[in-house]
Amino acid sequence: MTIFDARALPTGAELRTDVLIIGTGPSGVTVARELADAGRDVLLLEGGGIGVEADAQDTLRGDAPSQQREPLEKARQKGLGGASHQWGGRAAPFSALDLEARPGLGIDAPWPVDRERLEPYYRRAAHALDLRRYQWTAADALPGDPVHLLGGGQDLVDDTGLWRFSPPVRFGDVYRRELDTLPWMRLLHHANVLRLETDSAADGASPKRVRRVVAASAPGHEFTVAAETVVVACGGLESARLLMASGLGGRFDQVGRNYMIHPIAEVGELVLADPGSAENAVRYTKSHDGVWVRRLLTLTEEVRRRDDLLHMGFALWYEDPMHPRHGDPLLSAYVLARKALFSLDGFKSAGMHRRFADAPDAPGHVRNVLLGLPQLAGFGVTWARDRWLDPRTLPAFTRRSREGRYRIRFDAEQSPSPENRVTLSATERDGFGVPRLSVQHRVSDADRENYHRSLCLLAEGIERSGFGRYTPPTLDHLKSLELTDATHQMGLLRMGTRPETSVVDPDLRVWECENLYVSSTGVFPTSSHAGPTMTAVALAIRLADHVRGLGRTAVISAQGAVDLTREDTTA
Repeated sequence: MTIFDARALPTGAELRTDVLIIGTGPSGVTVARELADAGRDVLLLEGGGIGVEADAQDTLRGDAPSQQREPLEKARQKGLGGASHQWGGRAAPFSALDLEARPGLGIDAPWPVDRERLEPYYRRAAHALDLRRYQWTAADALPGDPVHLLGGGQDLVDDTGLWRFSPPVRFGDVYRRELDTLPWMRLLHHANVLRLETDSAADGASPKRVRRVVAASAPGHEFTVAAETVVVACGGLESARLLMASGLGGRFDQVGRNYMIHPIAEVGELVLADPGSAENAVRYTKSHDGVWVRRLLTLTEEVRRRDDLLHMGFALWYEDPMHPRHGDPLLSAYVLARKALFSLDGFKSAGMHRRFADAPDAPGHVRNVLLGLPQLAGFGVTWARDRWLDPRTLPAFTRRSREGRYRIRFDAEQSPSPENRVTLSATERDGFGVPRLSVQHRVSDADRENYHRSLCLLAEGIERSGFGRYTPPTLDHLKSLELTDATHQMGLLRMGTRPETSVVDPDLRVWECENLYVSSTGVFPTSSHAGPTMTAVALAIRLADHVRGLGRTAVISAQGAVDLTREDTTA
């Protein structure tokens, strides 16, 4: 792979390639990797540098509800590898029900690809994410652990599942070496795409074609790229922004609508019948093939179908760290560290994270830390080993409660709503003159009521099993709670079978452009509770298979008018 700095291009340069991929995050790099054996000239455009550069983040700024969402420029990342720089590695496939129509939830159409057809792509995605064995139950991955986390005796909660964790794979670091061996792969960094220019069909009815892509390395320093096939893979928000700025996909006003996140919270109080029974439920542990995993609770598919419930993932979480009466030096150190980081950086500053800015009784937390220094030192040794020295990073810390008291952490599906959307700002533009994004998003009362019903059923299942007693939050509390935004970007460019209700077709082609595709979490019609990276990579592999099969009208050189064949020694 030839790496070239767009800042070295002459203004007005005209480049040509066969396949152009805009974005080098998990989706973009995956499409490129999957095309590696196709003999296609591929050019990847990255708006940032080879590494993460603070100055490059400015184009990501936008207007978002400050108390509900992380700042847009903090929650996303430019640079080779894109969003994988911030990915925690947690992975799980969507369930079959996640992809089905669910009229009781207002989801009238299924995904245009069902779970059975996605299965082989999920398996290939697991390999790309270095998840090793494709195993999603304790019975398979943890043969020495109890199959049922709650111990049985109930039929409301599926207590057999788990998350698997990637090392995590940083796509720029891990796959750059692989792409470097391919002479027909080229990467152009500091290449900010401004717009897509199209040719209208002669009959006015047939799909348009993207004629050229206009990009710039600095304001006023523009160049163009012509390609047979264009893949937009710059994240849900930026992909929607690019299409809107180019006047594409808007015939039925679908671009940027149905924006979904994963609302997160730690709520209620769980008191275990046996405090010693928490070990399997709380800890991260290595599976038999050496992958970090964590036990997961969900309501059974039968219950979710019967009661029209959104999909939620539940996990036992350490007791509330905010008040130092817990006496735990690690929890107090965590609160003090989060308070300091909040004031310094601002990332993870929305939703439930905001409470760390005003953490009560700092002297009490300091006292816990000082009294527990030997315990903290022991933790530090273990943490350094598993978090920094192990090539597979320990995802996070956990704490067992001496009294068996925990909270329930949930990651929730959000229902699609056209009122949750992004638009182009009428007044604000970035340094390249492209309108910034304006976000309109909230978690509806109907969704919160749905979450409350699920939490009550979870409580019933836990009590029936004899595992303990869970007291869920009241509905009023849940309705007023500032839910944390997981910064996932789904639904903005949803796929479907009709252009009236979607942006891309089942092959991820933009309906009105015959050579324009989108590979992004933004194409998800629904969101499940599972993190989106694994599904995004699976869909990227599926898209690459489709692009590989496309006929070419001509072999187009990736060099064009400018020599991109020499290695850029500054990269």
